[in-house]
Parts: sequence; C-alpha cells; structure tokens
Amino acid sequence: MAQTITLRDKKKARTKLTLLQAGLELIGEGTFRTVLVEDICQRAEVSKVTFFKFFPQKEDMLVYFMSVWQAERFVELADSPKRGWAAVRHIFSKVAEQSQKQPGIMLSLISFLAEQSMHPWIPELSPAELQLLFPGREDTEEIVQYSLHDLFSRAMKEAQEDGELAECLSIEEGVVLVFTTFYGSYLSAHLCQSHDYMAFYDMHIKPLKR
Repeated sequence: MAQTITLRDKKKARTKLTLLQAGLELIGEGTFRTVLVEDICQRAEVSKVTFFKFFPQKEDMLVYFMSVWQAERFVELADSPKRGWAAVRHIFSKVAEQSQKQPGIMLSLISFLAEQSMHPWIPELSPAELQLLFPGREDTEEIVQYSLHDLFSRAMKEAQEDGELAECLSIEEGVVLVFTTFYGSYLSAHLCQSHDYMAFYDMHIKPLKR
C-alpha cells in the first residue's frame, strides 16, 4: 500500500484528518450546529475553499467522524478480541470515554441522524487516511469492509452462540436493539443529567442478555 500512496494523497488525508480534529476540539460541550466553518479552518490553518473540497456540507464532517470512529473500534477489537456482550460493552465504553472530552459530539450525531430520512452512507477511508490513522497495519482491507452494523452483528451472533442472548430475540432483533441502545442510552443519560454513560448502557442491555 505504501508504494501506491503519493505525497499528494498523504497531504490530502492529513488535511482532512486535521480538519476533523479541529472540529471535534471546537465542539467540546457544545453542539456541532454552533461550530462555525471559519473557526474550524482557523484552528486547522486551512482555507474555507479547502474545507468545502473535503466537506461540501458542514454536516459531512459528522459522517466522516463516524467512518473514522468505527474503523478505530474495529482495530481495537481486532487487536484485543472480545466476544458477544464484551465487544458491545467495549464499543459503548469508547462512547462514554469520548463523552468526557467532547460530550457534544454524540448529541450532535444523534440530532443529525434524527433529521435524515435514512442512515447516511458512510464513506470508506482512503489508503492514505488508513496509513495515517493506523501506521504499519496490513489488515486495511478488512478495516474498510467492517461497519458498526457488522461489528454489532458479529457480537450478537457470538452472544447467541455462547447462550448469552435473550431467548426471545433473534440476531437481527438484537442488532436493532443494540443500535437503539447505542444512541438512546446516551440521550437518556443526558436528559437525566448523568455523566455515568456506562451505567445507562449497562442498564439498557441487561434485558437483552440471557
């Protein structure tokens, strides 16, 4: 892969990731809606023209965040394999962990998805982006093939195989309910003014277990 990535590709990937990081830092406890493109560009030291080349709409940055975030979770679970509910809890724990730094990102994502008529298509990361995010890895093809849905599907299949999925649930139903928990538990914790997101996640997945 390293032989096919040009310096131009690397520069583009680095700029796009820098813009994402700047956006995340500016969100903090606020919402993505209140973050200005001008402020993102100033922090990243990038022009607005360049910003819109990567993200034609500001909200596209949220979709890109999802792409990077799910790739990071795949790599973590590949390096430290966890089965079934342990894998689900690992993913949830990363949401809770990020909420300590940028609590507004998940709320912004929930708000954005609520406005869509369907779940947005998550773009694949480029070879240059993957190299910058995960230097030295050889399983990059697998990384881009796995979505959050795939990770949850695998976890529910494992939970069923291990006799840990509630008998009344199919694998497909388990996946839907885990997604519901992924977004809904976070929102519930926020509405209850609780920062213990993992407690809410554990409470909501408890009925799904056997």
